[in-house]
Amino acid sequence: MQSKILTYSLKKAQKGASNLLIGALIVAIGFLGFLYLKSRGIVSIPTSISSAASTINQTINPFSEDYTGYGVQISASHYLEDAKKVMNKFADQGYSAFVVSSEIRGSTVYQVRLGPYETKEEAQTIKRSIKNRYKRSAYVKNSFVVYRD
Repeated sequence: MQSKILTYSLKKAQKGASNLLIGALIVAIGFLGFLYLKSRGIVSIPTSISSAASTINQTINPFSEDYTGYGVQISASHYLEDAKKVMNKFADQGYSAFVVSSEIRGSTVYQVRLGPYETKEEAQTIKRSIKNRYKRSAYVKNSFVVYRD
């Protein structure tokens, strides 16, 4: 009889350990999913909205409030990390590249631009130059000149 109770207790303990392990795996997968979404800019840890907005503009927007100029927009992404990768590719090739954030249809879009340039002609020259240099690039194919007051 005691052997039967011991066997029953072991099976119950093993089942409890299995449930604990499965629970730990679910928590780990959830945590890794959160980290992935955070790295893509989909989820963020709550901060003060005003401080977050000013931090983004200070770190990735080179246009000061009193500057006007032209740029060549080469891509737009909902993910800051993707925009930074494109920006760095062009910066590594010697272009003055930067990212501007905008609110479009209720979500933040990060636009990669080259410039700023003082004249529209200068921006158009750069646009033609990159279209000739990067003929197969999806980014460059749809690039266009923009103006900021």
